[in-house]
Amino acid sequence: MRLMKLTMLFALIISATLPAHSQQSSANDTQSAGTSSKIVDYTLPPDKLQKSHALYIQTTRLQILDTIYGFLVLLGLLYAGTVAKFRGLAESFTQRKWLQGFFVIPLFIIAVAILTIPSDVYHQHLSLKYGLSVESWGAWWGDWIKNLLITVVIGAILLSLLYAMIRRSPKKWWFYGWLISIPVVVFFIFIAPIVIEPLFFKFTPLEQTNPELVAKIAQVVKRGGLEIPPSRMYLMNASTKYTGDNAYVSGFGASKRVVVWDTTARHMTAPQVMFVFGHEMGHYVLGHIPKLIIFLLVVLLIFLYLAYASSDWFVKRWGTKWHIHDFSDLASLPLLVLLLSFFAFVSTPVSNGFSRYVEHQADTYGLEVTHGLITDQKMAARQAFQILGENWLEYPDAGDFYEWWSQNHPLVKKRMRYAQQYDPWAQGKEPQFVKAPPPTGTN
Repeated sequence: MRLMKLTMLFALIISATLPAHSQQSSANDTQSAGTSSKIVDYTLPPDKLQKSHALYIQTTRLQILDTIYGFLVLLGLLYAGTVAKFRGLAESFTQRKWLQGFFVIPLFIIAVAILTIPSDVYHQHLSLKYGLSVESWGAWWGDWIKNLLITVVIGAILLSLLYAMIRRSPKKWWFYGWLISIPVVVFFIFIAPIVIEPLFFKFTPLEQTNPELVAKIAQVVKRGGLEIPPSRMYLMNASTKYTGDNAYVSGFGASKRVVVWDTTARHMTAPQVMFVFGHEMGHYVLGHIPKLIIFLLVVLLIFLYLAYASSDWFVKRWGTKWHIHDFSDLASLPLLVLLLSFFAFVSTPVSNGFSRYVEHQADTYGLEVTHGLITDQKMAARQAFQILGENWLEYPDAGDFYEWWSQNHPLVKKRMRYAQQYDPWAQGKEPQFVKAPPPTGTN
């Protein structure tokens, strides 16, 4: 099951409710390349600034409430003995534990999903209210159901394997369960671009929809010394659901691909998209997907061990009240998820910090790989970040604590400033990643 949405501490409410500072609009700044050495900060026009600040406050409070409510849901299921009743029903059908798991686990996941529907609905309501989503409620519910079915399938497989290890090896289940989870997790990450993502969006080869953009991107690929065939470049019809911009890499090996949202292609110029693509190619070149998989698996191992180390105490203390015989009992499912969720919650700054680190590396790579390909890659990057932040209504005055606790990307204002300041060539230094000299031609 997907772990609870992790959020920030109550101190964040204080920072979120600070009044917005007055700002001057500089959206889509058009100053010439000759004067682009002047640092331009990320700002919003007054109307969008007001909406951005209101959204910032509401989402911050909602994140905190989501965390509290998520923990209460799991505790409620424990005290009500709901999953114990599911287990009892499964035992009336079969005595085979693995078959019981494929009955109890989906019911548990569905129960949690139903109980957390109010939060999901309100998030979509906010997205529609502030113009970040254009998806109809009918389509949204369709996606909600598809997401639930996918979660049921993946969750049933992973948790059934884990409980099999708990029954077979009460002392080492955390390690053996982790070993078994590795190929399962890797497999689902591999097939996600091919099987899962197309269930939610339509992907079209970029060369069919925008061959001129593919030609520009090919220059970036060549500059980075790579061979990314056009067959691995896709345009995603994000505009059917979202108004913001994005691009990403997914999969690995034969399933690895670079995806550009159609909103990005529509809102940004060719140089700006070239920088965005350069950023995504940075993830590709610097091996961020394998590194993220390794990081997540290491974190999972730690969490599983901590769950093992603490589970006996909880079962001895409250097992009778929660109708749990021992930790191998499927009735302990809410306890297992609660423990993993809590460990994930307290480690949020670490996981987000690692994500911000690789995103910062990709920003650096994007600046380096487009240097010399476009007239002024710093200005193109600056404008791309301005468009990105403005279309997602990112609040310009969000503080460091907000970023440290809740953001897996650096704040747009920091990325935008860094893009204008990073210039190893002017300082006679070697670029960090792209060592080859830039070509003479520009676009």
